[in-house]
Parts: sequence; structure tokens; C-alpha cells
Amino acid sequence: MKPIEPSQLSSSAKQAFRLIEFDKDEVLLCEVRKHWFGLFLVYAVGTFVSVVLIMVAVGSAFLGGEASADTIGLSFSAIQMPIILLCFVSALLAAVGTAVGAFLYKSNVVLVTSEKLVQLLNITLFNRKISQLSIGDVQDVTVQQDGIFPHLFKYGTIVIETAGEQQNYRFTYTPFPYETAKMIVSSHEENLKLHGN
Repeated sequence: MKPIEPSQLSSSAKQAFRLIEFDKDEVLLCEVRKHWFGLFLVYAVGTFVSVVLIMVAVGSAFLGGEASADTIGLSFSAIQMPIILLCFVSALLAAVGTAVGAFLYKSNVVLVTSEKLVQLLNITLFNRKISQLSIGDVQDVTVQQDGIFPHLFKYGTIVIETAGEQQNYRFTYTPFPYETAKMIVSSHEENLKLHGN
């Protein structure tokens, strides 16, 4: 695989790159961003929830008719308005939540160099995790593709088993996972040739 320059990275990857130690003889091999299908799922769920809430609000506005709630002493519109308002506010919150979820999804990235793996994981807007793993500590790389969509759209989960007591690394929604796994293993083998065990 042809090395890439730091200037070719996405904005999220540049952010992660600035926070890691990068030696002058280290080579940046690739940037792994999440697959577009996961982003589609984020937008689809958010849009579905927003549309359902708006339909409930519109339905409650038009389906009330001339009925009244005499048993509790309120006119129908007094009961109707809080429901409509609650549905529209909930739809707005769902739309904002979808936008935040999409931003967080797109900002997660993995960098593979000749010396290390770096994962930038934005869990929330105010919770970021950057994990670094020496490429020499990689023990095994496993690709998981469960279901029809991962096979159809060519994405999967890469699980990297590490030496010692370090926790395993999981990269979900990885595009072309077999090629990425092969490149990580190849980088690991090159690193072993240079530095030994």
C-alpha cells in the first residue's frame, strides 16, 4: 500500500494525528473511516422518529373534532395543545440528536502507521478517547461480517487482539475490512523484520 501524507487526511484524522507522537522515520499507511452505511442508519432512524412524532402531532390536531373532555372539565383544545407541543419539541430534539450522532459517527477514525495503530473515538460531544497500540503488539486480526448488509455493502468489524493485558481493539463499520486487516498484518510483519519480537 502506498504511504499517504498527513495533509491528505480528513479533518478528524488530522485532529488525531496532531495528538500522537509521529517519528520522522515512521510512515503513515492509511486512514480508516467508518462506512457510509452506518451513517445511513443514523439518518434513517432519526428521520423515522421525527416523522412519526410530527405525524402524531398533526393527527392529534385534525382528529379531535368537536369532542370535549367533560369528565375532567377541560375543553379538547386544552388537552390537545400540550400533546401537539410535546410532539413537535420531541421531533426537534430527535433531529438535533440525529445531527449530533452523525457528527460523532463521521469523526471516529483509525490511523495505521508503520509503528502504531491510533483510534480516535468520539463517544459524546464532550467525551473523546484516543487509543494507541504499537504495531508490534498485534497478536491477531479478525474480521467479522454478520448478516447480509455487511457482505452486500462490503463493511465489517475488525477485532485486533493485543499482547499482554491490553484490551482488544474493535473497529466497527470498517469499509473493505479484509483489505484493511491484510494491511495491518503486513505492517506488523514488516515491523517484526525491522525490530524483532
